[in-house]
Amino acid sequence: MNSSDLLGQIFVFGFEGFSPSEEFLRFFKKWHLGGVILFSENIESLSQIKDVIREIKSSSSILPFIMVDQEGGKKNRITQDFPTFPSNIYFGDGDDQSGLYDAYNTTALSLNDLGINVNLAPVVDVLTNSENKVIGERSFGSDPQKVSLFCKVAIDAIHKGGLLACAKHFPGIGDIDLDPHHEMPENRNSRERFEKTDFPPFRAAISAGVDFIMTTHLKCPNLDSKNPAPFSPTICSEILKKDLGYKGLVITDDMSMGAIKRNFDLLDACEKAYLAGHDLILLCHEYEKQYQILEYFSKLIKDKKIREDKLSDTLEKIILKKKKSLG
Repeated sequence: MNSSDLLGQIFVFGFEGFSPSEEFLRFFKKWHLGGVILFSENIESLSQIKDVIREIKSSSSILPFIMVDQEGGKKNRITQDFPTFPSNIYFGDGDDQSGLYDAYNTTALSLNDLGINVNLAPVVDVLTNSENKVIGERSFGSDPQKVSLFCKVAIDAIHKGGLLACAKHFPGIGDIDLDPHHEMPENRNSRERFEKTDFPPFRAAISAGVDFIMTTHLKCPNLDSKNPAPFSPTICSEILKKDLGYKGLVITDDMSMGAIKRNFDLLDACEKAYLAGHDLILLCHEYEKQYQILEYFSKLIKDKKIREDKLSDTLEKIILKKKKSLG
């Protein structure tokens, strides 16, 4: 197969209900999708989700990423007959590294048993705005050094449990007051402030060998005066990859969030995100939109608006990671 045949590898999609439809599974197989993300509404029981994951994996010639947000606290997608733990702030406030390790390691082992191979955790945002309800208890705290230390513990625990880890949300949303699920927030802090406060935990995550870094839907005019973070080559490539030295996979946050949907055309937004430096595009809902995006990207490649060599490089990076980490 050539690169265009494997285009679907750069996408991670969600599906509706307790079982993916036959249409979704055919779509998954046809386009060789890179992975799926699971939500609470997909999970009826542990045995059911095991069967679903087995079915999804059997629909792909390349082992897919099976992702979930199992952060602890309120951000747990699986709760029934499954070990759950407090939020990150509980461990940060208690300075409990041992408890944190046990929580993330037990979670990883339990997810692994279900067939899930990626926990989209930990959150490494530094909580510097007390009015920030988006992050809140999901953060380890307001001290960049503590967040850096605790994120390394969490990543190690996830890895020792056999899963891949994801640090989020770059370049940092600890100092915002709007929710990107609904609106596009803005952080007018200086580059120096980002370097001092927000970037240290991402540097720590990188040194711990984090597998994914998830960006966020955010305007940072003092990092890029023209583009919001997910469309910004400056933020996604120059800062994250060159300045911070990150070599792993870069994934968007859900492109169906209000911050994107209310302000941009979805197809154009996904194109800009890919060209900015993302390796994976996440779209959690709306099968019709997912189908349109694959068709749209296929045309972009045909029309040479996305270079074949760029796509080849991305695919090589994704598939190499899968072969190395998923077997």
